Amino acid sequence: MNISQYEALIRAVETGTMTQAAEELGYTQSGLTRALNSLEKQWNIRLLNRGRTGVQLTAEGKLLLPYIRRVLLDQHQLTERVNEINGLRDGLIRVGTFNSVSAQWLPGIIKKFHADYQGIQFELLHGTDAQIVNWIEEGRVDVGFVAYPTKDELEAEFLYRDPIVSIFAEYDPHAKMATLPISMMTDLPYIALNEGVEDEITAILNRHNIKPDTHFMESDDHAVIAMVEQGLGTSLMSMMMIKGFDRHITAIPLDPPGYRDLGIAVRNHQLLSSAASIFYRYACDWIRCEYNAT
Repeated sequence: MNISQYEALIRAVETGTMTQAAEELGYTQSGLTRALNSLEKQWNIRLLNRGRTGVQLTAEGKLLLPYIRRVLLDQHQLTERVNEINGLRDGLIRVGTFNSVSAQWLPGIIKKFHADYQGIQFELLHGTDAQIVNWIEEGRVDVGFVAYPTKDELEAEFLYRDPIVSIFAEYDPHAKMATLPISMMTDLPYIALNEGVEDEITAILNRHNIKPDTHFMESDDHAVIAMVEQGLGTSLMSMMMIKGFDRHITAIPLDPPGYRDLGIAVRNHQLLSSAASIFYRYACDWIRCEYNAT
């Protein structure tokens, strides 16, 4: 168990709905549900009754709630005292990132971080994986989201395996396929994306000796998706990259499957500021709670 799971439980009980609790904590509803299910599984105790009218504590949940509140209170008091010692009231954290991380992860992570450290400011630098790795090595950013594994010289941690899919306009005949054989990419008009960790997609194509018929190259994921929607071709993207787009496209898994592995990296943990070190841990905890990673 961890503190974020306790916070999720308390917020669900106080709001009475999973939707509002997830919104206030900066999680998706599915991420919050996974966090609570994981806690119930660890304890082998059902804590909440879920229904159309909302959520309510079970009898066992009511017995445990005062202890959970005490743990959270102690944690809050501990955090305050640590802040007093470190003077963590202001500062700047520089983060190397790319589009999908900025859209899918950072809003929730920063929201949760700012709930505890309101005075800390952020500077987000967007780049390719190679650029971000260089920025970390040079000290231009404190923390960077990178393709994993990364250079041995950096201290890095695995975060998430993100499936790579092919995308088609909804009316395209290929959109009805259960999977797309990677060999078919040579016969389809291709729209290449430079998103930041594009080497992962290139590696998948190279591994299978695929040379796509590239009709366009674009650095903006919105533009690529709009082109696909208009039937100008197909593209390879990760599921994270297309999440949240209200477009008439269909994602088809590859055969064989492809992935990009994402991690978080620093030059040296011992050289991090207190604020950057805490942000690093918040990022790892938020992502693992979101995806119920172990």
